Amino acid sequence: MAVLVHDPIQEAMLQLAERVQVSYEKGAPYGMILAPCAAVGQKVLEQMQSYVSGFEPEAPLHCFYLDPSGLLGIVLSGQKLINTHYASLVLKEFLEQQDLLEGQVAVASFPESGELTELSMSQLLQTTLQGKGESRDIHLFMNHGVQQGITSILIADPDEVSREFVKLRLEINGYKVEEARDGSEALEKFEKTMPNLVITELNLPILDGYQLIDKIKRDYDGEGQVIVLTDKQLPKSMDRAFELGASDYVTKPFSISELEWRIKKLSSRLN
Repeated sequence: MAVLVHDPIQEAMLQLAERVQVSYEKGAPYGMILAPCAAVGQKVLEQMQSYVSGFEPEAPLHCFYLDPSGLLGIVLSGQKLINTHYASLVLKEFLEQQDLLEGQVAVASFPESGELTELSMSQLLQTTLQGKGESRDIHLFMNHGVQQGITSILIADPDEVSREFVKLRLEINGYKVEEARDGSEALEKFEKTMPNLVITELNLPILDGYQLIDKIKRDYDGEGQVIVLTDKQLPKSMDRAFELGASDYVTKPFSISELEWRIKKLSSRLN
């Protein structure tokens, strides 16, 4: 007797493909937001659509709920990544107000996030389902094929504005990015995710940047590179960071283009 195995990814894929087929126009930008969410009815969907549309009146959007996978979705025809990301901030605010959000919000816009294919939609769904029960942050999905060198980055900085700015820019360029507010959280996330690169401020609470570099280099030699991004501009600060094992040193205020160039330079050196 044949045994049918329930595949939540495949089931959600079929539901998502039906929604996409209705509004997708080949060659035009296509924004997509997925979020793990408590079960919602049609009334809440209508309230959500009205709430998001109030902030993005020009964006044609369609809200839906993928049951039983527990994912809330929004598709935005003709919207690039920057507009889709803004809509995701509004959606996240609504879901948190209603106490419905149950994990990480995944955001994509095709073709900026890669080619819109069955594989990329499946990967987007997997990313969102894996984010259930985790932090309530926003993750920019990128599918640019197989990357070599540095693909994952951890940013440690107590300044939320600086941290989020760098995170957003790097995610747009296809990197998987985690963030930490202090040295203790950074070390915990490093041990959990083992990123290729850590970008750290030296002025970190609990465990400072020097201690973080030393810990990574002593206990995980060869597993992670470190770029310092800091307010400390004195030569002695730079010398100490390099002595502990930092690969590069960038001072604030900084150019994001320069930071990206330093990352690419380090990546090519590692290859």
